[in-house]
Amino acid sequence: MKRLRNLVLAVTAVVLALAFVPTSAWAATTQIHRNDQFGALYSGKVRATLLGNVSISTTLATATCNVGVIDGTVQSNGTMLNVSAYNFSNSPGPQCPNSAGGQSSVTAVGLPWNGGNVTFAPVLPNGRDGTITLNSVKVTSSSTGWFGTISCTYKGSGAGNSIVLDAFNSTNPNRPVIGVVQAQAGAVNYTLNKDSGSFLCPSTASFSATFQLLGETVANSGVYNQKLHLTA
Repeated sequence: MKRLRNLVLAVTAVVLALAFVPTSAWAATTQIHRNDQFGALYSGKVRATLLGNVSISTTLATATCNVGVIDGTVQSNGTMLNVSAYNFSNSPGPQCPNSAGGQSSVTAVGLPWNGGNVTFAPVLPNGRDGTITLNSVKVTSSSTGWFGTISCTYKGSGAGNSIVLDAFNSTNPNRPVIGVVQAQAGAVNYTLNKDSGSFLCPSTASFSATFQLLGETVANSGVYNQKLHLTA
């Protein structure tokens, strides 16, 4: 009887403890808002505009571009992030200079890239507010340099050929570019795996970039001026 009573007490204690666990500990939700955490939910077109340079590095060379745009659509719960455009160039250019004394161009393969997501996943303190996963990522880089001219195709190293960017709200003091008061996303030395190309192509490349994130105030207007904010 004593053992039974102890078992009942133990089970009761566990139930009571779980009753006070915050809901977010069970399953985090994601919401994308207009303007701030109190704004209306946002679904629709989104644009990531390059802040600074994007670099793609291999053991052969590093190419840097200073103009870049990624366009897509997303639902307000962060699902169905589908990429329709992935364009990078340089000004002056349009090709991007590389450290091998030549130029490089980057071309997206297999657009649209469907099935990505935005997830509220804060790292506290002093970290990101969430993640942005782009699925089915594949790009071809054509480069000239001391090695001649080569073409290499790389894909995301995550599940489903994905890459993952850290996401930051405009209010996050740790966002990559503090002078830009907009939601941002960035990656530092994210690994891409070789998919095909010349035998000279290294087996991996690394991708680094920071982007400003905006939606449309007026749906389908093509004007990206809507501030976005990520919450649970």
